[in-house]
Amino acid sequence: MKKLVITILTFGFGWALLAFQPNVPAVRAATVISTSQLTKAPYHAVSGYLYQSAALKKRLHNADHYPLTVFYADRAATVRKTNGNKAVYYRVTNGNHRVHGWIWRGYLVRIINVQKQRAAINRLVSSIDRLSSPSKNHVLSLLQSIGRHDVLADLIKDFNQLSDKISDNNDLQKIQTIIDTLKSDGQTLIAIFNNGVNKLYTGVIALHHFNELAFSLANGLLKLVAPL
Repeated sequence: MKKLVITILTFGFGWALLAFQPNVPAVRAATVISTSQLTKAPYHAVSGYLYQSAALKKRLHNADHYPLTVFYADRAATVRKTNGNKAVYYRVTNGNHRVHGWIWRGYLVRIINVQKQRAAINRLVSSIDRLSSPSKNHVLSLLQSIGRHDVLADLIKDFNQLSDKISDNNDLQKIQTIIDTLKSDGQTLIAIFNNGVNKLYTGVIALHHFNELAFSLANGLLKLVAPL
């Protein structure tokens, strides 16, 4: 009889727990403010989670499980998280597309094959060296004017403005080559010059805090171009 009473009480208590269990709130979605296409680039993920979408509602993978995996980022999303803070997330996938998702870009380490940047560096230096003396003087003055807080967009804007002042067609072609190179490779070159072009001129490196300040690039180019 005692056992029966205990069973009934236990059963009833279980129902009471179920009856008074609070509802688990649904995960709120982040608000996607904008998205943009990225030039496909390789990264390592050093921490964090990969989410199913930029809304950040469902986790797919823990980045800690893939320390050596190379991920390729191809899209960016600026989101407003549920705490009100803005953040930028990248859509990444591994080589065989089995592991993919959206991850905060601060958890990504850019992988750079420095050997591939030789051509871009040489293209910039060669284009500057082959300018006529007046145009080269303008370029050198431009590079010298770049401050420590100027970004890549400022440098490209300055070169575009400089091209409006040059009438020599050969020089214009070289200035356009410089602009095109900066647009396609400038961010990577800034990181390389910022870390010391001599020690990073070969091999593969991983750069975490990717810096768009153009001073190191301008200063590095000034040291490489031939003096007048």
